Amino acid sequence: MSRGPHPLHNSEAGSHPLPSDKREIEAVLQATLRSYDAQPYLMERFGVRGEAYSRSDGGFLVTLASNPQHYVNQQVDWLCTLLVCRGMPRFLMERHLYLLAEELTRLVPSRAKKYRKLERAADRLRDARCARLPQSEFEALAAAFTLSAGGGIAGVGELLISAACDEADGLEKALPSLLSWLRDEEHFPAEWCLAIDGALKQIRSRMGRYASL
Repeated sequence: MSRGPHPLHNSEAGSHPLPSDKREIEAVLQATLRSYDAQPYLMERFGVRGEAYSRSDGGFLVTLASNPQHYVNQQVDWLCTLLVCRGMPRFLMERHLYLLAEELTRLVPSRAKKYRKLERAADRLRDARCARLPQSEFEALAAAFTLSAGGGIAGVGELLISAACDEADGLEKALPSLLSWLRDEEHFPAEWCLAIDGALKQIRSRMGRYASL
């Protein structure tokens, strides 16, 4: 008798390893829900189809933890490069890896050491971001954008800053792929687009200040 499709399988994502442990599968599902709750942009832009990709990618990330750290880092970098070109700054991966490691450790505590590799991969992404702009500045600029934008989609300030950091690290499509949607005047009012333009000027100015230190 057929067992049915894998809960994390996404035919559009191609064939790649997925966890078979039901606890790990549940951890992926919970981490995906938390990521989407924390960043409404994901559902707003990519919808349920994007969520299916996120679950599939999360399953792939879990399987990476069985490999040496350098391989985990390499594969995370590869996936980040792919996703950045689709409008997903590396900050989203950073946050998701932390949530995924947390859920995995909660549900399968005996493998906590193994899942720590995902946290270390997230640490690398965070360190790269903070090398461009300290965390305190990141948070202040994100909060300033929220005020200037007068509402809108929560968490977008974080994405703008992260994409600018990604661009500075050589990921040239980071900002264009994000702004192609966030600055679409058919979806957003002119005030929102002006707030984004103003925020980007401020972000680049702050980043330039730290680059010169």
